Amino acid sequence: MRRLILALMLPAACLSVQAESTGRISGQILTKDGKPVPGIKVNLKRTDRNWTKDLTPDKNGKYLQVGLEPKEFELSITAEGYSDYKELIKIPLGDVLVKNVTMLTQAESRTKTLASGGTPAKAEDPGAALDSEGREAFNQAIPFYNEGKYEDALPLVEKAYKILGDAKAKLTDETAKAELDAQFLKIERVLGICLAQAGAVKEAGEPYLLKALERNPKDERVLNALIATSKAKQDKAAETKYTAALEVIQGPNPDVVYNKGVEAFNNGHSKEAKAYFLKALEISATYAEAHFLLAMVEFGDNNLRGTKQHLEKYIELAPTGKNAATAKEMLKDPSLKKIK
Repeated sequence: MRRLILALMLPAACLSVQAESTGRISGQILTKDGKPVPGIKVNLKRTDRNWTKDLTPDKNGKYLQVGLEPKEFELSITAEGYSDYKELIKIPLGDVLVKNVTMLTQAESRTKTLASGGTPAKAEDPGAALDSEGREAFNQAIPFYNEGKYEDALPLVEKAYKILGDAKAKLTDETAKAELDAQFLKIERVLGICLAQAGAVKEAGEPYLLKALERNPKDERVLNALIATSKAKQDKAAETKYTAALEVIQGPNPDVVYNKGVEAFNNGHSKEAKAYFLKALEISATYAEAHFLLAMVEFGDNNLRGTKQHLEKYIELAPTGKNAATAKEMLKDPSLKKIK
């Protein structure tokens, strides 16, 4: 009996040892005002070997990572409009490291440096006030930009770009100028994207976008914006090039293919349109609108069986879709009802 009890206890002991072999990190990332930071990116990197992990905070800015070896890591946190945060941390064995972080704008970071005894910029620096004003305008634009509200973001980004351009010319503090040069590249990128998506002259964003793409050829937001500028210029070759580059990163996009089909359909090229709609369905078999327009193509070609099949599939996928009433009405037609 004593041997049996010992045998039963062994698995529990093994589990206990296993549970104590790793640690975890958790925390919350907020602004100085206690609000979640839009577009936050969190990364953990081992300092002793090539290992990295991106973490995704929830809508409240909270994050968690379990199963970490009790080693030293570099914690990096970045967000548009905020100073980067980096810290070396040590994951505890069998315990949790709670790391709450307050993200600061560049202006807030400089204020904190001064309060802690850092070296202030010269009081007479003529560009300092402009630097602060421009950064504040950019920080106001970032929430709109992150939500895709480019029309709201654009005037603020344009204001920031102009003011900070003046600040660059007037700043005399070399450290502040170096910081602004790095920030200015980010602002140019955001300006290019906002102009391409919401500007009166969309192609005005192209020079900024091309510079941003040169720095990061896999920047999906920049590629999307360049597709928009190409369409505005009616440059089919450029549109095809940037669309292909985006598909390499994201995979084929059924929306892009479907829209090409719509364009061909509206121009009366039904055969070309059909090929695009079928390709959209190859990418996404549940793309209901492709079925509806395929039904229209088949109806135009007097293929009633194909018309009925695609209308029925459309209703199956989108029973309350924008074309559901039309599809149901068409299926009542005697010429389609009699087809089995």
